[in-house]
Amino acid sequence: MKRLSLTQINDNLLFFILLSVILYFGRDVLILLVFSVFMAMLMTPVSNKLESWGVNRTFSTISSVLLIIVVISLVLLLITAQVISLTEDLPRIQQRLEEFISASQGWVEDKFGISPEQQIKALKEQTKSTISSAGSYLTGAVTGIVTLLGGFMLVLVFTFLFLLHREKYENFFVLMYKDEKREDAKLIIAKISKIAQQYLAGRAISIIILTIFYTIGLLILGIKNAFLLSAIAAIVTFIPYVGPVVGGLLPIFMALVSNDSFGPALGVVVVISLAQLFDNYFIEPYVVGGNVNVSPFFTIFILIVGGLVWGIAGVILFLPLLGMLKIVFDNVEGLYPYAYLIGDQNGDSGTSRIMKKIKGFFRKKENDEPV
Repeated sequence: MKRLSLTQINDNLLFFILLSVILYFGRDVLILLVFSVFMAMLMTPVSNKLESWGVNRTFSTISSVLLIIVVISLVLLLITAQVISLTEDLPRIQQRLEEFISASQGWVEDKFGISPEQQIKALKEQTKSTISSAGSYLTGAVTGIVTLLGGFMLVLVFTFLFLLHREKYENFFVLMYKDEKREDAKLIIAKISKIAQQYLAGRAISIIILTIFYTIGLLILGIKNAFLLSAIAAIVTFIPYVGPVVGGLLPIFMALVSNDSFGPALGVVVVISLAQLFDNYFIEPYVVGGNVNVSPFFTIFILIVGGLVWGIAGVILFLPLLGMLKIVFDNVEGLYPYAYLIGDQNGDSGTSRIMKKIKGFFRKKENDEPV
C-alpha cells in the first residue's frame, strides 16, 4: 500500500479546512441541496420502477415528488388531529402540573430552605424578562416557519430536477475520470447512491416501527394522546444517541402530569427501554443495517461537528455524508488511510455481527443437548 508523504498529508488537511469553511458559510444553500440530493436518491428506485412500467420520465418524476408530499401531509394531518385532541385534556394536565409544581416547591424548601414565596418571586422576575423579549421571539418564530416552508418548496423543486436529469449528474462525475477509470467511478457512484437509499429508507421504516411500538405500549398503559407522543419520540430518534433520550422525556413528563401515581411514568420508561433494545438489536442491523460503517468514535464526533456547522440539519445529514465520504476514500488512491481511520474497526456490519451471535447461540444449544 502506498504511503502518504508529508506534503500530501498537508494538502489533505488544507483541503478539509477549506471544505469546513465552505460548509459553514454556505450552509443556507448547501443544506437545501444535500436534502434534495438525498430525497432524489431515495426516490430514484420509485422513479425507475415507474419507468420500467412504461411511464414517461417527467410523469414518473412528478409522481415521486407527489409521493413525498402525500406522505409528509398524512403525517402532519395525524399529528394535527392528535394535537387537537390534546387540547381537550389541558384542564386536567394543568391541574396535575400545578400539583407537581407545588410538590416541587415543597421539596426545594425542605432541601435548600427557599420558601415558596421566594421561588415565585424569582420566577416572576424571570418571567418579566422573558415577556419583554416575547415580541422578538414571536417574530423569529414566524420568520422561521416562513423560511422552513420556503426551504421545503425549494427542496421539492431541486428533488424534481435531480430526478429528472439524474443521468446527467452521474455522467458529469464519470467524465471527470480517465477513460480506464470510468467504470470504477460508476461503481463508486452506485455505492454512494445505495448507502443513501438504505440509510434514509431504513431510518424512515425505523421511525414507523418505533411509532407503532411506542403507541401500543402507551395505549396499554392508558396514556392519552399515545400516537402524538409516540410519533414525536420516534421522529427524534433520527438523531443517533441523543435522540432516543430526548424523545423519551416528553411521554414520561406527560405520564407524570396526567396521572395520580408514578406507575404509568415507570411503565413508559420500561416501554421506551424495551423499544430501544428492539431498535438496537433488530431494527438497526436488519432494517437500517451497518450501512454507514463508521466507527463509534467518529459517529459521535461527526454528530458534534454537524451540530456546530449546520445545527439540527447537520446532526441528521453529516453521518450518512461521512459514510459516503468513506466510500470515496476506499476507492481513491492515497486516501485509503482515512477510510481505515474513520471505518468500523470490527470489520463486520451490524447485520453480520448479529447473525453470528444468533448462529452461535443455536450452535451452543445444539452442543448442550444430550446424545
